[in-house]
Amino acid sequence: MAEWIILDKDSGSAPAPQGIDPAVAGIMRRRGVADDAMEDFLSPRPRTTYDPFLLPDMGEAVDKILKAAESGCKVCIYGDYDADGVTSTSLLVGVLGRIFTDLTYYVPSRFVDGYGLNMAAVDKVAKTGAKLLITVDCGSTSPEELAYARQLGMDVIVTDHHTPDETVDLGCLFINPKRACSRYPFSQLSGCGVAFKLAQALQRTLAARGDERFPKSLLNAQLDLVAISTVADVVPLLDENRTLVKYGLDFINRRCRPGLATLLRVLDYGDKPIDSDRIAYLIAPNINALGRMGSASMGVELFSGIRQDGGRCEDLEAAANAMKEMNLERKAEQEKTWTICSRALQEEDCGELFPVILAEGAHEGVAGIVAGNIKESLYRPVCIVTPCEGGLLKGTGRSIPGVNIYELLSTQSSLFSRYGGHAGACGLTMPPEGLQSLRDGLQEEMRRLVEKDPGLLTEKLLIEKELSPDEKSLGFVRTLQLLEPYGEANMRPLFSISGGSVSGLRRMGQEGQHLRFTLTGADGVPVDCVLFRRADEFFGLLSEGRADVCGELSINEFGGSEKLQLIVRDIKGA
Repeated sequence: MAEWIILDKDSGSAPAPQGIDPAVAGIMRRRGVADDAMEDFLSPRPRTTYDPFLLPDMGEAVDKILKAAESGCKVCIYGDYDADGVTSTSLLVGVLGRIFTDLTYYVPSRFVDGYGLNMAAVDKVAKTGAKLLITVDCGSTSPEELAYARQLGMDVIVTDHHTPDETVDLGCLFINPKRACSRYPFSQLSGCGVAFKLAQALQRTLAARGDERFPKSLLNAQLDLVAISTVADVVPLLDENRTLVKYGLDFINRRCRPGLATLLRVLDYGDKPIDSDRIAYLIAPNINALGRMGSASMGVELFSGIRQDGGRCEDLEAAANAMKEMNLERKAEQEKTWTICSRALQEEDCGELFPVILAEGAHEGVAGIVAGNIKESLYRPVCIVTPCEGGLLKGTGRSIPGVNIYELLSTQSSLFSRYGGHAGACGLTMPPEGLQSLRDGLQEEMRRLVEKDPGLLTEKLLIEKELSPDEKSLGFVRTLQLLEPYGEANMRPLFSISGGSVSGLRRMGQEGQHLRFTLTGADGVPVDCVLFRRADEFFGLLSEGRADVCGELSINEFGGSEKLQLIVRDIKGA
């Protein structure tokens, strides 16, 4: 059962800046927004942005790129196979295509190359004749591969946003806001956000020279890709990221990019509004499916209009349909892998506190998604391992807040051929004979953590406040919409209603898996509530007639009318 934490038990005590609802001001303060920044945070046209030349090595990188273009040398953009990598690559292909006559790109395969740079891929790039290699969304942890690229005669520029190892000199120009030497005021850009800042620096330099090949209008048109990457890569939707996403959503909704407009039409969203939720649950999964199931190069082709060989993509419709089909295949494989893992959890001793699930027959490309889903269901760190080439096991894990999965793996490092990751996610390769030792070791480490913090495996729901009578209104919901776009570090706020009287309880859905009911608090104000997928869990409790409920406020539009609705996250006995 989740623990409810009410963040503001006396919301009216702190005065809000003029013109801002006190409850909304309280939410922003709790998300780190200073009072003098609230107006910009809520503005539809925010101004928070920073000079790209504050990023390390930016000036030198711009000079090197422009000199390379003037000399007529070939440039290769090296990306990654997820949505951030695809959008980053697409952005620089579109930008550098304005100043380079010979350009190519390389998006690694999850199955052949793995994440980031690798020697074989660098070899392939060198054989294309490229003399300048620019990485996007990768490179910060690849000193050997970068040295090999230079050995093969290529100049290298790394643009990335992952945390670098400051003890290692990459030996090349290195643009990353997380570098210790960075003077950039905001370190949480996506990979595509960093690529955009490079494009911004190039545009400013060319404009200062009177060169009109890359106008500011074209620079701004890249913000749709930045918005997609920022939401998809789950970086904080605060500060400059909020500015980039707000303007980017405007370009998405104007359908300015032919490939993206085609994809949305193929997905039956041709003229429907796109917000951050639809990026997260519609656009990003379709892009990520390419790298999970096959080759992500198709995504760059669709969004940039340029094939890997430098030719034009002549059939955007075919590329968009192929992406859609790949995502449908991904969903089928994900369902299959979920079934395999659920059976394994029932039939095998995978570990109670940290399940390590051997999923033979599962698709490697969707293991991470399923690990995340099981993690949410069990509220435990979870790792799924699948057989791979060379008789080894390949694993991917996801964790809960408060449990650093990378640190846990490090305690078992002798069992791995390779491993890596961060607090929330990990990857590993290991011989199969070490699987039980891994399970036992992780169980013991988790047992120690739970002994120190008995509430570690209890989900914490951060609830903004108890709803007051005047906040149970359409007007308050519309005020909350000013907090959009929602995403990492700016999630949809949760609110609670205590001691409510339940009426009109009924099941919905083909299998009766959803519930709808009305909850009337002590203030006498009724609120329509809907609960998805958990009817069996809560029907009995709600049938008792009284309950405490928490959830997200929304507007239910039906038959031309609008009504307040609470989308329920959790329920407790009153």
